[in-house]
Amino acid sequence: MKLFQTSDPQGTQIKQTNRKTVVLSASIVLIGCSLLSSCGSTHKMSRVEHVVLPTTVLSSPRGFPQEIADSLGWGGIYEETLGVEEEEFRVVLSSPIPPYHALRMKKTKDIKATYVLFWEKKAAIDIESPQRNIRWFIQGECGDFYQTARFEYCIPEWFEEPDWLRVYESFDKSNIWTLEPADSLARDSLSRDDQWVIYVEARVGNYFRRYQHTSPDTYQESSTSSDLLQMVSQMRALRDGTIQRNNFNVYRGYMKGPSGPEFILCDESEIWHFDGHLEELVITSAYPVLIEEAAQQYFYVELRGQIRDQWYTEWFDQSHTRVIIPDEINEIQLVNGPRCPY
Repeated sequence: MKLFQTSDPQGTQIKQTNRKTVVLSASIVLIGCSLLSSCGSTHKMSRVEHVVLPTTVLSSPRGFPQEIADSLGWGGIYEETLGVEEEEFRVVLSSPIPPYHALRMKKTKDIKATYVLFWEKKAAIDIESPQRNIRWFIQGECGDFYQTARFEYCIPEWFEEPDWLRVYESFDKSNIWTLEPADSLARDSLSRDDQWVIYVEARVGNYFRRYQHTSPDTYQESSTSSDLLQMVSQMRALRDGTIQRNNFNVYRGYMKGPSGPEFILCDESEIWHFDGHLEELVITSAYPVLIEEAAQQYFYVELRGQIRDQWYTEWFDQSHTRVIIPDEINEIQLVNGPRCPY
């Protein structure tokens, strides 16, 4: 105390130094509080456990294949250098029924987005059963097809380019950055084989998160369940916005009754939902046959039509893998029992 009361020049200097120290300390505290407040209000992953890069990240068979990302020039989402306010996420919606659906969105000053269809490469093309060839299903939707060591993929064309800012805001409102992990959620039912998966990789600055949820329609009513289903609906909307396939393939199968609803492929590899009525179809196709209402009769049919994926539009109904909307009949005949004549 006497030191600060002295009029000695050295004492004065000590007093001034301590004042500067106090001011400097207060400034540091204020700046620190400001930074913490800023981080807390802007960091989208501050409320969840996250991984600080760099780190070793295990791959997942239900995520977006890294070899396709490399083919597109993206690299790993956890490897690329992002700015402090830059964001990126990759969403994959998949089931045992290809093609699988992937979306990559990156936000810097602008929004960059790519929607991709991909599927596992088959060793050989089956000409006799075109339903096994994914390219045949989606011809007309994609201008070009690409392949990597294990996959094939394409980028669909649009009727009208989506409003990518609105799409980004939809995922952002669905809390894609902070959703609870699947193992912390209660479920009120399980899907058959529990096979529907939504897989997410999210990156904010140098923070990265990876998670997945199976069969999002089976979680008990909660905000997480609603957010997941909103994300699925957004992926469905993107799928519906692509140019639909211009399919001129002939599909062969049998069905019970003139309106199905089950259309079973002759090789019995898949069961489709038949969205039509044979009596109306033979009239529009000018096919010389009379169809009587006979719910117990079996019909063999060769037809052309539009094929749509069933799993992503009605994921709660797993009895049919796809929907066929018939346009024209090439051949129809009555058969004795559930089988094709040849």
